[in-house]
Amino acid sequence: MFTLRKLILPLVLTGLLGAPLLASASPSTAPVRILASLPITYGLGQLLLKDSDVELQRAAAANLPGSRQSAYFSGRGAAALHSLAENADAVIGLRSLWSDDPLYPMARRSNIRIVEVDAARPVDGSLPGIALQPGTPADSLNSQPWLTSNNMGRMADVIAADLVRLAPTAKPQIETNLASLKQRLLKLSADSEARLAKADNLSVVSLSDRLDYLIGGLNLEPVEVEHKADQPWAPDALNALTQTLKDNDVALVLDHRAPSQALKAAVTAGGSEFVQVSAESTDPVADLQNTIDAIVQGLAKN
Repeated sequence: MFTLRKLILPLVLTGLLGAPLLASASPSTAPVRILASLPITYGLGQLLLKDSDVELQRAAAANLPGSRQSAYFSGRGAAALHSLAENADAVIGLRSLWSDDPLYPMARRSNIRIVEVDAARPVDGSLPGIALQPGTPADSLNSQPWLTSNNMGRMADVIAADLVRLAPTAKPQIETNLASLKQRLLKLSADSEARLAKADNLSVVSLSDRLDYLIGGLNLEPVEVEHKADQPWAPDALNALTQTLKDNDVALVLDHRAPSQALKAAVTAGGSEFVQVSAESTDPVADLQNTIDAIVQGLAKN
């Protein structure tokens, strides 16, 4: 005899057995999480992921130099990195350019499944990496090859190619952001070329080991000085600098550090102008724009 109990029992069993299957089949709602620790990798990542549902997290303070990140991640920042890495899907690093980049190896200790995105050269070789100058040292983070429009655009291509694979649902937005970023770089390159063509004197002295790519990318005319970037300026060295500037009619002196009063006076005495090149925002394209603007404006005065 058919009873209500006989009808209910199969329905209950079906519900109990089917629930785990439905739960396992439902897609994960957790967002894709990406870590970055260097200003250039975080900055490009932020531009590419703007208005997407992918979370970009900074693994180290913006003002922490790359040379100190290994000590930070293994010391007072270890717990914070562990917490971030446990739930991260990938990190954006620069190990092909800077083999001591600690972010991926140290994040992997907390999460074996974490993926490495190398911003300078794809890990799988699917795209060409950035163009390096002859003689570039193996560990060349300080050389900052992204200070050219071409290299920065190539880095954006490399990062975006991996991001769209990590977060397929965000692909349309990432590709839109990439197109916008590259359009900004293209305009910057064209505008700077046109403005520099009007300058009569393109000679510069660089007191930094970080500006070779910037100078080469803008086709400026470098004048060498016999002074190591990390050495203090003694009075005789300042006098020699002033004489070099006069002898070569140098328009600009470039450095990533602020000058001392003595250095600034020596540059002025040589008939040149000092320009400090620095990156202070999270928008590397805007930083490059501001740097080029300062250089062009300085050259226009000569």
